[in-house]
Formats: sequence, structure tokens, C-alpha cells
Amino acid sequence: MTIGKICMIKDLKLALFLGYKSIINGHKSTIALMIFILSLAFVNLVFVASILNGITTTINKQIINNSVAHIVIDPQEEPTRNKYIVHTKELRQQIESLPGVVATVAHYKMVATLTYDKNKDGEFKYGTWEIIGVDPEKEPLVTGISNHIIAGRYLEGRGSGDIILGSDIAGDYGAMEEFRSLGGVKVGEKVKLNFGNGTARKYTVQGISKVRFALIDNIAYITAKEAKTILQIPDDRASQILVKIDKTGNEDWYIEKIKEMAPNLKVRKWTEYTSVAGDLTKSFDLISAIISLIGLSVAAVTIFILIYVNAINKRRQIGILKAIGIKENTIIISYILQALFYAIFGIILGLIIIFYFVEPYFINHPLSFPVGDITLTIKGFQVLQGVFGLLLAAFIAGLIPAWRAAKENILKAIWGA
Repeated sequence: MTIGKICMIKDLKLALFLGYKSIINGHKSTIALMIFILSLAFVNLVFVASILNGITTTINKQIINNSVAHIVIDPQEEPTRNKYIVHTKELRQQIESLPGVVATVAHYKMVATLTYDKNKDGEFKYGTWEIIGVDPEKEPLVTGISNHIIAGRYLEGRGSGDIILGSDIAGDYGAMEEFRSLGGVKVGEKVKLNFGNGTARKYTVQGISKVRFALIDNIAYITAKEAKTILQIPDDRASQILVKIDKTGNEDWYIEKIKEMAPNLKVRKWTEYTSVAGDLTKSFDLISAIISLIGLSVAAVTIFILIYVNAINKRRQIGILKAIGIKENTIIISYILQALFYAIFGIILGLIIIFYFVEPYFINHPLSFPVGDITLTIKGFQVLQGVFGLLLAAFIAGLIPAWRAAKENILKAIWGA
């Protein structure tokens, strides 16, 4: 080992000793308060990012579980545009034979104007919404609408006279825009539907669904059998096929396989239906970055003030240390180590608060948002960002006042001039 390395090790040991003595001789209450403040700063960094992640995660789950599943198959657009997918039974059997495919369902999509006479006085409320024909037996294997019936019950069998209304259509069930709804349709009442092809029929409201996601709560559901009679199409056709797989993230492989089976069909991944979530994610990332920067700045200023006050109060001691030959760099490093000490223990306490108190609390008491129940989604890389961010802030906050104090003239420091 070279002489230079030996000297460096000795200087580091001395810096550690000086930092240790400064902390030990400091006020215990001040040290505890500093660590607690930094732990809260760290919790803030992780919490804000995690709650924003939770919102986008909930939106994604809503889209997968209650809207389009993992993969959506639409009719071909090239070389000629078709209105429906043909030979759906054979295609679905082929897709379901792929390993990892949970189930597939056919959807029959329409648009209709719904009218409702609430007071039976000839004063109708009406609006135009999307209507989807579903197989009541197969649909629960792919989407979870049947699990979100808040009044009445789900569609049963192959009945043709029943309908499920989304809460934003029915009204009176916490609709996002009550004035656009039908004003409070109750289970068992009848609504009239006028479809785009001129067909008009009355349906009995079998149930009200509410998943707390506007894009889904604005949809009504009838049976597939009923939808096919309205559209006047045979059993082997469908407007859309949804595919649910056992693991999110493997969609691309299945899309390639499906394209090999039916090269002309339009096959999309669920992420193409999440433009709202994508825009929110970008906005949330910006908000998270701004709040994190503010939190790190507060933490850095807090450490700076403590180190600065400590250095000012120990000007004479610093002058004496320099007078007996201790290097300026050693003194600077000792103060940086003090700052890192506060940051490290603040991070440890913050991790305990996050994983043992905050996260379990939100698991048991999720936040109720318009898009669904929100819990924390803690990502490892964001925790590491918080750790390194706080350590960097501590390093800078400890370096500046220590450097200024160590560079002061020896005599001025000793005599307090």
C-alpha cells in the first residue's frame, strides 16, 4: 500500500472520528428532530410518486378488467372494410387453444337513444349511449361488469327483454354528470331504445352497474342473442372479440399468433385504449418531479441550516484543529459525514414508516377516486431515486457550510473575529 493511500485512510478515519464526536456531543433532541424531519421528507418523496402511480394503475386495471381485457380484435380494414368479424366461433376456439389464454368473448356494439318517462307524465328524458350485446355466461370470464352490479342483478340466460344500465346512464347512483343521465331509472322500470338502424324496442332494467370509471359507466348491456336480432346478423359474426390472458405484459406474443390465424383482422393491445391514462401519467410524472424537487430542497435547506449553525458555533474549534495541522479536507469531510448520518437514518426511519404504516393503511383504507379505489403503488426504482436524491441533497447541504467554515482564516476563527 502506497504512502498516499495510507494518508487518505488516516484522514478518513480522523474525519469519521471528528464527525462521530460532533454528533455524540450534540443535543440528542436536535438530532432526533433532524432525523424525523428528513424521514418525513423521504416519505413525502415516495408517497407522492406512489399515490400518483396508484391512480394510473387503477385506470389500467379498470380498462383491462372491466372494458377491453388484454387484447381487442376488430373487423378487417384492409383490403376491404368489413363491419363484422366472421367465423367467430372457429377463431375463438383457435385463440383459446393458445397456452395462457383465459377466455375470449364476442361483443356486439351498437349506439341507441334511450328514453325514460320518470314521472309517467309524458315528459321524457333521453340521451344517446353505447349498447353492447354480451353472452351473460361467458362475459364474467373476461370482464368484471357482473361484479359491479349495485342494484338489481346481472343479465341471465338468453333473455331478450332485459338491460343493464351503467350508473351514469341511469342517474341517481352517483353519476358523474347527473344532468346528462336519465334522471334516476330504477330496477324493474322500462326504458325505450331507438337503435341507429331504425329498430325500436322496450327493455326492463334488470340491474345498474357502477365501476366508477366514466368510460365504462356510460355503457348499457343487453344479451348477445338480442343484439344479433337487432343487427340482423348470423351467429358466426361479431363486432369485436376480447381476449383475456393470464399475465399482463405478454400481449405482443399473443397478438402475433392471432395475426397468423387471421392476418386481415385489426388486433390491438389494451394500452392503445389508455390514451387518458397516458396523458395522466405524463402529467403525474411532472407533478411528482416538482413536488420531489421541493421536498429535496426543504431537506437540503434543513441540513444546511443545522450544519451551518454547528460550524459557526465551532469556529474556534475548527481554527484550533487547523492550527495543530489537521487538513481542511478532513474537517470538510467530517461535516459531510454528519449530514449523511442524518440522511441515512432519516431514510431508514422513512422506509419503516412507508412499508410498515403508510402502505398497510392504504391497503385497508383505499382512497375513493372517480376512477376507482386507489392504493399506493410503490415502485422500487422510485424508492431508490428518493434514497439517492436525499443522500445527494445531504452531501451538498453539508459540503457548502463546511467548506466555508474550513476555509476561514485560522486566527480569525480562533479569536472569533
